[in-house]
Amino acid sequence: MADQTSEPSPSGKAQESQNVLRLPVLAIVEGLEQKCRQDVPPEVFGRELLRGFVGLSDAAYGAFWRADESRRAAALCDELMPLVSQQAARGWADSLSELAAGAIQQSIIRYRSIGESGAQSPADKGYTALAFPLQGESSVAACITIVVRNDSPVLSDAGIALLTLLGDLTLAHSSASASTRFEKSYRMLSEAWNVVGEVLAFTGPVEMAQLIAERSRATFGADRVSVGIVKAGKARIIAISGEDTIDRRSNIVQLIQAAHGEVVVSGQPAFYTGSAEGEGRAELLVQNPQQEFLARESGAKTVYSVPLRKDKDVVGIVTFEFGVRPFSEDTRRVIDITLGQIASVFHIALQNDRGIVKRAAERLVAGPKWLLGKEHPWRKAGLAAAVAVVMFGIFGRWEFNVIGNCRLEPSFRRVYAAPFDTTIKAAPVRPGDTIVKGQPVVELDRDEIELGLRETKSKRAGVEKEMSSYLAEQKLSEYEESKARDTALAAEIELLERRVTQSTVRAEFDGVVITGDLREDIGRPVRMGEHLVEVAPLENLVLEIEVDQGDITYAAVGQAGVFTTKARPTTALSFTVNKIRPAPEVRGRSSVYVAEATVANSGGWLRPGMEGAAKIRIGRRNVTWVALRKPVDWALLHLWW
Repeated sequence: MADQTSEPSPSGKAQESQNVLRLPVLAIVEGLEQKCRQDVPPEVFGRELLRGFVGLSDAAYGAFWRADESRRAAALCDELMPLVSQQAARGWADSLSELAAGAIQQSIIRYRSIGESGAQSPADKGYTALAFPLQGESSVAACITIVVRNDSPVLSDAGIALLTLLGDLTLAHSSASASTRFEKSYRMLSEAWNVVGEVLAFTGPVEMAQLIAERSRATFGADRVSVGIVKAGKARIIAISGEDTIDRRSNIVQLIQAAHGEVVVSGQPAFYTGSAEGEGRAELLVQNPQQEFLARESGAKTVYSVPLRKDKDVVGIVTFEFGVRPFSEDTRRVIDITLGQIASVFHIALQNDRGIVKRAAERLVAGPKWLLGKEHPWRKAGLAAAVAVVMFGIFGRWEFNVIGNCRLEPSFRRVYAAPFDTTIKAAPVRPGDTIVKGQPVVELDRDEIELGLRETKSKRAGVEKEMSSYLAEQKLSEYEESKARDTALAAEIELLERRVTQSTVRAEFDGVVITGDLREDIGRPVRMGEHLVEVAPLENLVLEIEVDQGDITYAAVGQAGVFTTKARPTTALSFTVNKIRPAPEVRGRSSVYVAEATVANSGGWLRPGMEGAAKIRIGRRNVTWVALRKPVDWALLHLWW
């Protein structure tokens, strides 16, 4: 029904809708009708209409706006400030002007939440601004905006419908045909008010429903009106106009009940009309299929089902079926106003009509409340909470976990040492770097080795030449001596070539560099066997969990748990304990036992040295034991003698 520019829903914020019409509604309407008949200037009629809006809604502020020729802007013509200062009204000016322009341009009711503005404004939690477009002869010609408190009873379906009906009086002022429509709506509203008055004379829900069905059919010209109640989320028909008894097995009653159930599920009015075409008809069929089934079987052209609400709960449904008489928007608004006044009274009648068993059950529930009395509610609430805590402590069970700090360590380490005496030429990696198999981790100087290799190869070439000469001359003793020197030189060449290869130290597996920052040691001599770089694998890591001595008796191999790291505290990883070291270790300032678990680094982001917190799941234990275990253990340890 309205274009929301903010969160509020008019029906959801309203108080009981019968409080909306405390002012003489018919007197306001009659006064405006006289203005229409006297053909007063539009400015005078607009001012009177604004007074009617403000008075009927008990608004803090109201304004009358004129649309420009393009209908894209609104000009302020008149305003009323019954509850705010001029300074407060000016603070709302821009927001209300935008709201009015939107209502004029879109030709729909708009509403928006706005805060307090300026000095001397009432001390409320906030306000809601509503904009009602006013129809001229051919298009929207003006707009009225009002600002009401968020707890105002006018923010309901009935209140919005009544203000919309009041705004339609501009049609009476602008054309003769609109005057006819106004008189019709006025007469309908007067008759509807008589229905409300007659309903108030009954106290039983069935009699009240029968009166609503019969009088509503006559007042609104419906072919049939049915009334149902809602219990335990299901609708039940209790009255149908023109019917003294209800055959619940009949097809038409089941269809009406299905239409009522559709309203119970949605919580909103359901509407279907056979005059709709194209996309509009398809949308109605999707939204309200049960209303269409009822219209098709009963031969009605229009079906309109309205919920009777108590606060946000649906307590009843009224369904109107129109066949001969056309169903107009004015009729719909008057129906909403009428049923909005009846809903709360109907709810009271349903409450008074409860059976003996249900009343007894409710008395049993209310008995403890009555027994405790109304005095000192917070003390009694605290007592009830204490009893609940004690019962939970006695019978409740809680998950018991052994919690401790944890640290990731590599499953093994590989230390790369200097293969011979040399100097460091390059250090391409540093601690923390991730490396792959075959990647260089240290480059050693090999210039002297390569020089010695060339010299040795040259010597061997000379020896091989001598060997060939001795062999040709059959000098066997000299040949054997040369051959021995050649073998020695070959071994020396092999050694030097191996050292050339070893001068570039390469990783033997994928992993991460643990230690060995040699960037500042370039050119430094190193001796054979000196440790250069330490590398650990990343595929699997060992999780070391520190278990307090008071908890070690509960931990066992095979128990599952979860841990998280400081690097990613929001990510929890699972583990299973596979080893508990037999002797305690000093970690920080405490002596703890260490439980180990192998963790697969499937995500690839875990690193050796990461710290965090681990939790070993032991099982469910009594809540009190879990909460008091450590204090009791401390007392037994220190006070047992």
